[in-house]
Amino acid sequence: MKKVLFTLLMFFAFVHFSYAEADIVVSDAWVREVPPGATVSAAYMTLVNRGDQIDKLTGISSGAAENVELHISKVDDNGVAKMERVYMLELPVGETVLLKPGGMHLMLIGLKGPLSDTVTINFSFEESGDIKVEVPVKSSKDSGEVHHHH
Repeated sequence: MKKVLFTLLMFFAFVHFSYAEADIVVSDAWVREVPPGATVSAAYMTLVNRGDQIDKLTGISSGAAENVELHISKVDDNGVAKMERVYMLELPVGETVLLKPGGMHLMLIGLKGPLSDTVTINFSFEESGDIKVEVPVKSSKDSGEVHHHH
């Protein structure tokens, strides 16, 4: 029992240490649950640059979708809502970037099948390298979101 407890403590200490040392921290991530047969979903999260230099998001992918793109929702002068693709995301030192419903978010396009309980999203950063994040799939009501439609 002591050996198991020690192993668990060492594991969590290592996870905490590696998490604390990461330059880019991803938190509060979730993927929108979609009905069977849907071909797109959205992902939301908070990104924080804890490094000592500006970093840039250079790529995003997921085994759950053919394509993952960064988008922003905007309302034009006529009140028409639309999404625009964002091709470059810069993360200034110490800054937080919020990906949220109705704002900037990730689109998972060409879903390869029904979403499971979690989706792996792979991020590539210019300075920080590759980061793999396991993101839970949640319905809008479970996420605390009121209403948002794509």
